[in-house]
Amino acid sequence: MTSIFPENVPRRGRPPKTETQLDQVRDRILTATRTVFARVGYHALSVELVLAEAGVSRPTFYKYFPSLDDVLERLLTEVNEDLITRLLGALVSVEAPFAKVEAAVLAWRQWGEDLGDFLRPFFAELHNPTSPVGHHRQRTLGLLTGQVATAVELLGRERPSPLRVATFLNGVEYLGYHYHLNTPRDAASWQETREAMFRLALGLLGEEGDWGNAPALAREFDIHLNGR
Repeated sequence: MTSIFPENVPRRGRPPKTETQLDQVRDRILTATRTVFARVGYHALSVELVLAEAGVSRPTFYKYFPSLDDVLERLLTEVNEDLITRLLGALVSVEAPFAKVEAAVLAWRQWGEDLGDFLRPFFAELHNPTSPVGHHRQRTLGLLTGQVATAVELLGRERPSPLRVATFLNGVEYLGYHYHLNTPRDAASWQETREAMFRLALGLLGEEGDWGNAPALAREFDIHLNGR
């Protein structure tokens, strides 16, 4: 069939978007979803709110993503992959066992700081098994449980059971969110938080030698074992 458009004659209408332009629109939708999620939470999140925040039309939205769940899935994947990358990087950055704990909790603290307002609605959905946030949490904890157990074993210690590691990670997770969401986030709040994390690490991941050396370890990491 002969085309109605002669060769080499520019057609009317908008020119096709470049790859860079396509990526920019996709990023606008992702950024808008993140902003709206931080403002209203998971259950009030809607396509309409994202469209208004991103300044795009509904057809444009669906050109890039099949559904709002797909946008949120991509966003949560990025957030959790960022956490995993930071924690695993911290674990290999130092050699001493409790220095690894210190490096990891500092990495978690910075991750929480960088999430900003996104952190509170994210935390609210952590333990909801029907929420995509809860689903990602289980995957993240499962991966970190194996990595932490392996790190302990590579230090010449007996490999801790999955239950002990999972209990440690759940405790650190709670303390981290508590610090960010329920304290002034000042030096005193952080000191109290890291002392509790240290006790968890010592009790759940340490061995008899570590327990006997607890006072010296505490002095090394500026941990107070009495009171509080």
